[in-house]
Amino acid sequence: MSTATTTTQKKSAKPTVRSRTAKSVKASQMLTGQALLKDMKLYHKQVVATPKSARDFLTRLGVMTSDGKAKKLIRA
Repeated sequence: MSTATTTTQKKSAKPTVRSRTAKSVKASQMLTGQALLKDMKLYHKQVVATPKSARDFLTRLGVMTSDGKAKKLIRA
């Protein structure tokens, strides 16, 4: 009985997170040519679909703060 509980706890401890593009491509598969361009265009449409998704992308990229202000990337 305790083994089943431990197994259930282990499964729930690791959530699986995938991006939309990751579902169509296996991790060991590299896209080339037209397939790569198609995937890039699809991702671009997802990023620019709403202002919120664009801000989230720029925040993850590291060029915008969570407040929506541009980061100073070059320090002189």
